[in-house]
Amino acid sequence: MTNFKSQDYKDMLYPVHNLKRDVDIFKTFPKLKDYSEFSEKLIASLPIDKVFKYIVYVYDQKSPFFTQIEDLVQRKKAAVLEAGFEPNASQNFSTSIKGMLNCENPAINSMIIRYCRMQGKNFANLVASIEAFHQINLQLISNINGQDDDAIVIAKKKADLDKAADDLSNRLNEKARRFLSQEVAEGLHEDLWSLAEDEALNIKITPEDFS
Repeated sequence: MTNFKSQDYKDMLYPVHNLKRDVDIFKTFPKLKDYSEFSEKLIASLPIDKVFKYIVYVYDQKSPFFTQIEDLVQRKKAAVLEAGFEPNASQNFSTSIKGMLNCENPAINSMIIRYCRMQGKNFANLVASIEAFHQINLQLISNINGQDDDAIVIAKKKADLDKAADDLSNRLNEKARRFLSQEVAEGLHEDLWSLAEDEALNIKITPEDFS
């Protein structure tokens, strides 16, 4: 367990450190009812009160776990214990808990992304960036296929396309890491981009998504 003091938690969006075990988080934090992600059904070994604590501890940028534990793996280990999850006699966590830690649970991934959006991080910028990424690629491909250039010119244009795509991909990945409080798990990044692509098509951005 950590040795953080009460004042270390004071700037978090949700003061989950004060919650008692098995509390109804929707009574304590009724605002959460506005977000369908937190009502997703989870298995018994992943009670929502503990899961929500874990999410806040790891992904709230005002959490002492975030500000004082730089290494993401160590941050998660400390946060999952503080949230109330307990390892077995061999000091290992269950498969379901490991899935949460490794961002392999789609329902919890949705909660993480929503929580990052609730902090006022610029999700709209991510949506715009991924849309620009697709548009630029389409434009570059169109330029290659729409002109009667010789093989050398076409080869150079394709090489330029590859470099531009790599540069854009790197920038998008860095934006995603910043948005997700330094999270690098591939599964969570995939879920984030899938949601961003969906919202770019359906325009479901809310006011909280602009910082």
